[in-house]
Amino acid sequence: MTVEPEVAAGGGGGAEAGSGAVAGQFRDVWSGRAVLVSMAALLAEAMCLTAGVVLYGFTLEGPVGNALLAAFVLPVALVLGALPGLVLTVTLVLPTLTLGRLAARWGGWQGRATWWWCTAAAAPFSAAGATLAYGACGALLTGSVAPPLVYLVCWPALTAAAVPAALLAAVAARGTGTRRTVRLTVTVASSGLLTALAVGVLGVAALATGLLPAYEPPRPAPAGLVGVWRDGSGGTLELRADGTATARGLSKPGDHCGGVGRWELDRFTADERLEVEVDGDCRGQWFMGGTQERPTLYYFLGDPDEWHRHVLTRQGGRS
Repeated sequence: MTVEPEVAAGGGGGAEAGSGAVAGQFRDVWSGRAVLVSMAALLAEAMCLTAGVVLYGFTLEGPVGNALLAAFVLPVALVLGALPGLVLTVTLVLPTLTLGRLAARWGGWQGRATWWWCTAAAAPFSAAGATLAYGACGALLTGSVAPPLVYLVCWPALTAAAVPAALLAAVAARGTGTRRTVRLTVTVASSGLLTALAVGVLGVAALATGLLPAYEPPRPAPAGLVGVWRDGSGGTLELRADGTATARGLSKPGDHCGGVGRWELDRFTADERLEVEVDGDCRGQWFMGGTQERPTLYYFLGDPDEWHRHVLTRQGGRS
């Protein structure tokens, strides 16, 4: 008779202790140390991604300055990125970690490795919720819904970003002290910086040796530009061998332009890109694009940094 109350009391105390331990675990997930390490991980991912994007920009058609501009903007973006990093941590990383721990608890799984697998498996679900939330906020702010492709790209991108940040935040959430948390934060951020620098050095070496082919615009002789160039929407630009040019129905911001003038071929000294200048109503800078086998002419609509172009493809024969 005396044993049963003790057992019952012991069981009740165990349940209370168990629930208290679970509550403590989830408080650790939403602690300042988990937030700090998660933001450092997201910063490291952003630095590596930026290095890759800059290198990839050299393989794409466009001014080289666009890729170099990203490298100069990076320090400012990293400072301003503290707020986006905090938002991503609160709306994506910590929900991923919470969902992973709930899954481990519901399944009765124990062990650090199991929790990590549950966290990684939870990332696609939290990323899907974050994608819908971000899409709803964007729709409210802009008054329009983004194309479905945007959400299809955003979902795996957020999933990939959430997994390493959540796993590192899980390490901090397991009760690391202040000193260890600061050390872990510095280690994660500095590792991201060193990785980004390594990617940059290796990428530059690959560009220099030709392992990573950099984009080079076609460089035809002036006679190779003679003919009729079309934009696919009814606009044409006719370049004649005598240096005269006729434009009809070409797009420009808010209007169409046309006129008769002259053209000439010039080479930029900064990046060796070719330019065609057309006088008349469509006067402006024209650039060579495409490939040597299929060249194009294009000019920018608005700010060149926004990369909105009007592209013409040579269709007609020589005049």
